[in-house]
Amino acid sequence: MTVNVRIAIASHLSDAQEYLELGFRKNASSEINLAKAILFKYVSTDMEVEERELNELAHEVFNRQRQTST
Repeated sequence: MTVNVRIAIASHLSDAQEYLELGFRKNASSEINLAKAILFKYVSTDMEVEERELNELAHEVFNRQRQTST
């Protein structure tokens, strides 16, 4: 399944907003960092990418953040 990059970024930023409203700052920060990573990885936000690619990137970003917070 493919996902539009722009939609993926917007989705993660929306998740960050929800986390902030609930007081989960670390989760919000993770979602923002993932949105930034997607933005920097893909040249165009109009691209369609495989959901698997985004999941792998999320795994990398969340693991990196977990390692720096311990």
